[in-house]
Amino acid sequence: MAAVSLLSAALVLGVSSVSAENRASEQSGTGWSASYATSDASGTTRPLNDESIINPKTAVEGELRNTGSECYSVWIQWTVDMTVTPPFKIGTQCGTGTAPVYFEKTGGLGTTGVRVCRGNSTPLKECGPLTYL
Repeated sequence: MAAVSLLSAALVLGVSSVSAENRASEQSGTGWSASYATSDASGTTRPLNDESIINPKTAVEGELRNTGSECYSVWIQWTVDMTVTPPFKIGTQCGTGTAPVYFEKTGGLGTTGVRVCRGNSTPLKECGPLTYL
């Protein structure tokens, strides 16, 4: 009986440590990067602890860096029922420097991508490739 109890305790501890590792991995997020001309952006995506099981939120966060004199922006867009949504600007840097990038999306990321484009308004004309998250 004692051996069964020890085995049960070991299994429970093993499961707990795996769960803790998974939680740490989720909190650190998944990396992404995108660039165009003199600007590049990078960051992570991570689930937010909003306690919603049906429509969980995900954060897309990072930095946009620019070494040139023009404005560059990071745009995010996703696909819903095979329809691509309009792009949404999540960060802009005009001139040399760094700007934060942040966006929260409800319902998970699905087919979501980011790209860096010259300028800070639509229509998007000069852009790097779409980087899927």
